[in-house]
Order: sequence, then structure tokens, then C-alpha cells
Amino acid sequence: MTTHYLGIDIGGTKIKTVVLNGEGEILDQDEVLTEDDSMDAELWKKKIIAQIAEKTHRYAGKDDGLLQCAISAPGLVDKKNQMILHMPERLQGIENFNWSEELQRDIKIINDGHSACLAEYESFYRGQGIQHMLMLTLGTGVGGGIIINGKLYQGNLQRAGHVGHMTVAYDGAPTMTNMPGSLEHAVGNFSVSERTQGRYRSVRELVDAYKNGEESATGWWLESVQKLAVALASLTNILSPELIVLGGGITAGAKDVLMEPLRDFMTRYEWRPKGHKIKLEAARHGSFAGAIGAAFFARKNNS
Repeated sequence: MTTHYLGIDIGGTKIKTVVLNGEGEILDQDEVLTEDDSMDAELWKKKIIAQIAEKTHRYAGKDDGLLQCAISAPGLVDKKNQMILHMPERLQGIENFNWSEELQRDIKIINDGHSACLAEYESFYRGQGIQHMLMLTLGTGVGGGIIINGKLYQGNLQRAGHVGHMTVAYDGAPTMTNMPGSLEHAVGNFSVSERTQGRYRSVRELVDAYKNGEESATGWWLESVQKLAVALASLTNILSPELIVLGGGITAGAKDVLMEPLRDFMTRYEWRPKGHKIKLEAARHGSFAGAIGAAFFARKNNS
């Protein structure tokens, strides 16, 4: 039997799984409800263990080594990629839980933003010769990942790529990291009601109102996109990537309503020596990006 790679992504509502072969082709994908709010506070953990057991039986038989596994999750990961060290308010029992010790097999852990970045890079851009890439995931909050010299850059404390916590308004509301006026607050779904004075409850509502030409929605939406452009131009100056990929539910839902004004704002802020400008692309993997990236991470650590 040949080696396969299982990626698991722990989301807010669903646990997604993907199995890749050695060529990176998707053989299997599945999802179950996370049920993080269940009376059994660790039901989500039992579901993941059951998924690993079922996929191992199907793809590896009695030899666990033939199915390498990695788990994508929000939070800060330890330096050996074995456990989540810090993830407040969600998934009781995940902090400092060592999956490898529990299951007596090697299980790697990767931050979900890093995982989504790796999925896009390995699937679509490594083969193009891209060496430096930045990805942002725009959803409830803003996460991301960084590729440098063809490798995922996790950084000290594994917190590289947390671009949502950069400041785009020095006098804005503080984040959980104490940064004022964060990109996450400017763009993320969690803050829509606050920043629109209670008028809209979600980015989807705001975008729909913008499409309908509502004046207030136009101002608020374009302000968010403008701040995103400022952030991307700043990150381009710092990291000098060849490509920036935007993923997450906001990107998928807004599509051109996001990308077109964003490109317009980038012409205002981006430093373009000799006319060179950063390439902006929307992510292609959708909601399974975290699981796919985790599977690629398992493959990388087995090579």
C-alpha cells in the first residue's frame, strides 16, 4: 500500500476532512458538525478521533504509518507543531492537548490561516515557480499565512501571518492583542454591527446594501476596502511577495464587489517601482482549504 495524507480542519461549525495521495490529488473529503456547544464539551474531540480511526482503517489498514495526519485549528501552535498552546473561549480541552500522545501516532498541528495558505500555494502556485506569497483569510476575523523561499513561514511562537492584528487606524478600537484600530476590526464580520452603528449585522448584509446603492452602505463598505488596501500595500513593502491571495467567506461572498474597488485603492497606495505591481488573486479552495492545507503539511513532514 502507498502512503496517503489526512488533513482535518476544526472550524466553528464543522470539522472537515480531506485525504490526498502522494501527488496531492484529493481522494476523499467529508465533514461533520463540530457541536462545540454540546452538553459534552469535548464531543468535537471524540468526533475527530473517530474520523482518524475510520480514515486509517480505509486507507492504511493496520499500518498507521501509511496515513500521515495533520490537524488545522485556530490559535497559537507550539514550536514542534504538536499542540495548540493558546485559543481562548472555544473548543474546551484543545489547549495543550497532545494528539500524538493520545493516539500513539504522529499527528501534526498547524494554525488554520497557515494551513489555508499552504493549500493555495501547493495546489496552484508552487508549480508556477512562485517563491514568495502572502495569503489573508477574511471571515469572522482576519488571519493569514506567509510563504518565503517556497516554504511556509511560521515564525517565533508560530504567530507569523496574524495580519488581522496590524493597525490601520491608530485611534480605533483595541483588539485582543491590544493593537488599536486593527485590520480585523476594519474588515472582519464580527465587528460589522459596531462599525455601521447597528445598521447591518453581517458583511453579507452590508455588501447587499452596497450593491443596491444605499449611500450609507457604500461609505462603510468602501472604508473597509480602503483600509484593506492600506494594509496590503504596507505588507507588500515589508514582505515583498510576488502574489497576495485573499480567501475566507468574505472574499468568496463579495467577489468582484471586493476585488474591483480593492485594486482601485491599491493604485493609490502601492509603491510600484518601474511600474511593477503586486498580483492579487482570490482563493480557489473554498471551505475545505484548511483541511487540504493540513494534508499538505502532513505530506511535507513525511518527505
